[in-house]
Amino acid sequence: MSSIIGNLRYALRQLKKSPGFTVTAILTLALGIGASTAIFTLFDQALLRSLPVKDPQQLVLLRFSGDRVGHINDQGGDHDDAHVYLTYPMYRDLRDKSSIFEGLIATSAAYAGVSWHNSAESVSAEIVSGNYFDVLGIHPAAGRLFASSDETAPGANPVAVLSFDYWKRRFNEDPTIVGQTVSLNGTPFTVIGVVAPGFHSAVWGDEPRVFVPMTMQRTLSPLNDLTDRQSYWLKIIGRLPVGVTTKQADAALAPLWHSLREMEFKNIHDQSEREHQRFVTTSHLSVADAARGFSPMREEVETPLRILMGMVLLLVAMAAVNMASLLLVRAAARVREFSMRYALGASRADIVTQLLTEGLLLGIGGATLGVLFAPQMVRLLIAWLSATSPDTPFSAQMDTPILAFALCVTLLVSVVFSLAPAVQFFKPNLVDSLKQQSGTGTGGSIKFRRSCVGLQISFTLLLLVGAGLFMRTIQKLHSVDAGFPTDHLLQFDISPQMAGYQGDSISNVELRILDAVAALPGVRGVGATNDPELADEGTNGSVDIAGYTPKPDEEVDAEVPWVSKDYFSAMGIPLITGRGFTRADALGAQKVSVVNELFARKYFGSAANAVGHHVSRSRRPETDTVIVGVVRNIKHESVREQTTPTVFRPFVQNDKPVSLTYYVRTWQTPESTSHAIQAAVQGIDPKLIVDSTRTLQDAINQTISSERMIALLASVFGALAALLAGIGLYGVLAYSTEQRTREIGIRMALGAQRFTVARLILREVMVLSAGAVLVTLPIAFLLTRTLREQLFGISPADPLVYGGGILMIGIVASLAALLPARRAASVEPVKALRAE
Repeated sequence: MSSIIGNLRYALRQLKKSPGFTVTAILTLALGIGASTAIFTLFDQALLRSLPVKDPQQLVLLRFSGDRVGHINDQGGDHDDAHVYLTYPMYRDLRDKSSIFEGLIATSAAYAGVSWHNSAESVSAEIVSGNYFDVLGIHPAAGRLFASSDETAPGANPVAVLSFDYWKRRFNEDPTIVGQTVSLNGTPFTVIGVVAPGFHSAVWGDEPRVFVPMTMQRTLSPLNDLTDRQSYWLKIIGRLPVGVTTKQADAALAPLWHSLREMEFKNIHDQSEREHQRFVTTSHLSVADAARGFSPMREEVETPLRILMGMVLLLVAMAAVNMASLLLVRAAARVREFSMRYALGASRADIVTQLLTEGLLLGIGGATLGVLFAPQMVRLLIAWLSATSPDTPFSAQMDTPILAFALCVTLLVSVVFSLAPAVQFFKPNLVDSLKQQSGTGTGGSIKFRRSCVGLQISFTLLLLVGAGLFMRTIQKLHSVDAGFPTDHLLQFDISPQMAGYQGDSISNVELRILDAVAALPGVRGVGATNDPELADEGTNGSVDIAGYTPKPDEEVDAEVPWVSKDYFSAMGIPLITGRGFTRADALGAQKVSVVNELFARKYFGSAANAVGHHVSRSRRPETDTVIVGVVRNIKHESVREQTTPTVFRPFVQNDKPVSLTYYVRTWQTPESTSHAIQAAVQGIDPKLIVDSTRTLQDAINQTISSERMIALLASVFGALAALLAGIGLYGVLAYSTEQRTREIGIRMALGAQRFTVARLILREVMVLSAGAVLVTLPIAFLLTRTLREQLFGISPADPLVYGGGILMIGIVASLAALLPARRAASVEPVKALRAE
């Protein structure tokens, strides 16, 4: 114990003797450890952490393969070979007829207009089965949670449970809210309880403020149905008994699943053998691990977070190499010190222990500063993400797994960079070391220092190339032609259903909103749709085209949005032929549609040929429309996606009114109109909630938020790497120049010019940098190929990016060599030779 304390005291004294070195080392480590801890915080929450529920390892998600017939409310995470959305009748059958589960729950995301004490707001909600909280093992913070008795009959259970965060924000943690009535979409609900803190949803990434029972679905989600076996909208999660594997569960479910599919097949339109094969024979129900919860958001952020984690680990490795390089330079000045200790009887273990102690002290100092800095960085990232997605599930809290990660990184990095000088002193030449008047390095140690600098240059180039590729991707995404002008365009959502409107009154108030906003000063045009543009959303379905015979196995699908009559003019979407919608295209009149150019050319050969033909939703003749016009192709889901065939229909001809997203084209900056729009809508009805007001450019940025986050952080990491490489390169050059003082003095005594001496130093750094670049380029080519899916409009081997990275390396190397070259050129030959 006394030896440990002695080593610590000696290490502290040594670090105090070199305050500049100590501060530089701690800051370098703080940057690496702090950045890696911040990114790992997000990585852990999104990809590693289990749900905060009872025995999460027993949870499984139900998914199936095979054909689906009907309406699909896809909220993300669904795949062709693994459908995760099922119907409520199927959920009920599986819950009641399967014995393999300890419990089976159903859930679906929704939105609700919450009114309380004359104040209304739109919040995220979750429609859940009555046994939802019981199966998950969640307890209340106040009141009680749902039970099976709260799921009896449609419309019979108007009760609600609040999330803890919403209870805290909206109701100030008032326990008396339990038992009171709040209005959800105009319907009174009794608040029966509050969820315990820490739990949000079985779907990671969702942040519901209000939970409602499944039987109250029509209040929040009228397009879905509790009795329709062709309405796919529910995610189903089960709890397996202890010891039951997923393979055993799959085998137990197979007979029940096929019998249920056989029963459902009798009620679909297509009774062909081919459809039976796709719907029944090849259909399989399986379960997948759901300990971390089902999460469409996880699929979106997984690749970006893995990329960022790889980049930040490169930065950590670079910090370790940088520290090894700096410690080697410092160790060269301590050769006599350690040689003297060896001569006085110190063992190799004593010297290595001393160096490791100093390294650990530096590591602990850097880790402490880094961990203090990490939450601030996480908060900045969360604030940045919240600007495009307000309900972010991330937290800046530093808990045990995060601190354990920081500790592991600290220990690993400290040991790695401490070993470099330890190896140098493992077999010292005592005679030579004690004779020398100043610290000199051996050829091996100088080569090792140069290798460290070469590694730093390599890591820097990799990070700069990654940053450049994503910056170029963002540039390409912003330059994509959407097919219509995206500037001076404000959008907002209004759901009359949230204010209690029903039936025809929904369309009537939506027409009043359009007229009121169009009359505002500075407004050039107003349009509305139920399928917002460039929002990563789509409303598609099968269509029947009169006179067109589909090829075998051809799916005739199209986007089928409802729009207002002035939608095309407000959005700036050019009409190619025919006409747009007019006031005459009202409910009860001839149903009409406008298709895009792609739809017209694909099914009719040209735009002109499409006008006059009929198109309807598949096997729904009552939806038949006459095509009256063709508009230009536009990007719809996102700027990344290709244009899809589209059939626009006037929303006033919809017998089932829908909520709309409004677009306002302005003369001035769109943000300046938002207050006037709010006042105009409130003038129609104070209960109407204007939600998600943003410019279209903000909406586009939200769809490319992953790429923007990677580009931003990669640029920061690249800049930090360049700074660290510059510091490391300067340290090695400064030391190398000092060691060559006698050589430089001789050269200048023999007539060498100062410029020649400076060029000698610059040549050394350029050779070192060029060697590192040449070794790194093929590695960079291979690594960047893995980023192909994340890039857009550029090649992973983009010459502009690589050229820029190499140029930046050259600039950093030149700046690092400037001061050592100047010192070398200013050496006085007589003084240099006399000093030796």
